[in-house]
Amino acid sequence: MRGHIIALTGRKLLVGYVQAGGYGFRLTVCSHVEVAAGNIYYCEDYSWKYYVFKDRLEAGSLLASFISQVVGGFEGYIVGLAAGGVPVAYAVSEALKLPFDVVVVKKITYPWTSEAGFGAVAVDGTLKYDVGAARSIGYTVRDVEGKARQVREYVINRTLKLRGSIDYGNVRGEKVILVDDGIATGHTIIVASIFLRNAGATNITIATPTSSIDGALAAAREAEKLLILNLRTGPFYAVADAYVEWHDVTEEEALEYIVKARKHFKPQAM
Repeated sequence: MRGHIIALTGRKLLVGYVQAGGYGFRLTVCSHVEVAAGNIYYCEDYSWKYYVFKDRLEAGSLLASFISQVVGGFEGYIVGLAAGGVPVAYAVSEALKLPFDVVVVKKITYPWTSEAGFGAVAVDGTLKYDVGAARSIGYTVRDVEGKARQVREYVINRTLKLRGSIDYGNVRGEKVILVDDGIATGHTIIVASIFLRNAGATNITIATPTSSIDGALAAAREAEKLLILNLRTGPFYAVADAYVEWHDVTEEEALEYIVKARKHFKPQAM
């Protein structure tokens, strides 16, 4: 496994800083930050392991430390990808004392499942999908566009329920850290990043507690930086395998975190 990653990475960072009053080396959340494909930063300490986070809140707290370690000072928005990314983003926002928002993206799923998808749609109609996968199940471009219109209606309704507006003028001209609880194929996080850039975000960092290698390589193309604590490979990657406690986040639970976050920060356009 390590040999596979050595081929992928370009350099290694040993992270520390100078302490007041003299030179010293102080480790933060990650003692070995690996850099892959130019803009993917992952933590060797946490990678290639299972069940490394107690839950999404702990993962978010650790991710906030990793963001501070790699990015340094940051001014902008923390945006959580609903719904699983909302608790993680909430913890990041609270730790870094940064304004919080959410974005809704929904997969276009295969006919036989409600989980696995070959593409995704954002609230403004942004669509990205795997053309080869669509063809393999007999879908034409018109078929996919028709499904995308149906999915977009769901996304609009869910966005209105979670944040009260589909206007993202608050991120125009701002830097954004886009957060999800994990990246498998990368379809949803990629569409979310494209949507936020179309909305006017000037710089996008994607941050996630866990990711597959393939998902990371795909998502990194749509961000200035991609930060991952737990990078993993293998034929059966699952986001849930990074967490001891795992459950599907309901809209009600997501709303609770959004309400708590908005007691401190409220997007300007809402």
